[in-house]
Amino acid sequence: MKVVDRLAPVAESLSLACLGAGLLWLSLSGRYVSFVPSSARLGIIASGVCLLACSLALSARLGSSDHKHTDRTHTHRALSRALVALLASALLVLPFRVSPSELASTAWNARAADAGTSPGLEAGDDGDDSAPTSTPQGEASPTATPQSAGATPQSGDGASASSSGKLELTTDNFYDQVEELIAHGRAHDGDHIDLVGFVMSPEAARAQASIPRVTEDDSFAVARMAIWCCAADAYPIGFVVRWSGPAPEADSWVHVSGTLRLRGTKALVIDADSVEVTDAPNPEFVIQSR
Repeated sequence: MKVVDRLAPVAESLSLACLGAGLLWLSLSGRYVSFVPSSARLGIIASGVCLLACSLALSARLGSSDHKHTDRTHTHRALSRALVALLASALLVLPFRVSPSELASTAWNARAADAGTSPGLEAGDDGDDSAPTSTPQGEASPTATPQSAGATPQSGDGASASSSGKLELTTDNFYDQVEELIAHGRAHDGDHIDLVGFVMSPEAARAQASIPRVTEDDSFAVARMAIWCCAADAYPIGFVVRWSGPAPEADSWVHVSGTLRLRGTKALVIDADSVEVTDAPNPEFVIQSR
């Protein structure tokens, strides 16, 4: 029996063990949140355990009569499976990072935005190129409030209209808040907003239908990447920021506080009172509601 025929099943068993261990490390270390929602953690752990069990089962068969006589095709297939599993393990373990703008500029994200991944999050201008307008005090808002429109307020996450006129966007409520500000923008014109997001340059924001148009009067766009399944379907959602100070570097994370203003019927322009560079949140993604 050739040496390569002996090594093929051993390599396959070890590669499965490496892949299973990599998945477990990905989950237990918390790094999985960079790729998939937190709800997928149990599935990742279960997959890692299953791969380790398969590796043990395969190694238990080594030296048995089933592996004493192997043909060339079986050996090649075993080596191919081992190579694929080892490559997958390396991709899981190696420390690599894709910047938010690079992720947003991929063809997949462009198609997702153009196709309207979520109809409520088409944040592009809706035909009104004039300066943002405010609803005069005491005048009834022409757009129904979430309650009159039949929306169900969500307690605890701030996804509904804020009675105090202050909106704090967090990882948990970011998507729902943006959806609310698109659907019922006039009800929030003049509200104070506080959020953390990454900076998008005007050029990068221009290619995204889910980001408002950055005009000459604007400074930059601030956004978060929204996912539903995994990083492969991520796309940016966010706001245009008007800021008198210098624009932060693209892909830097900033803490923005300011006043919401309308563009068309959507309250997605922030007159910033402060823009401070900060650390990236963990996780960086926000989860898309369905």
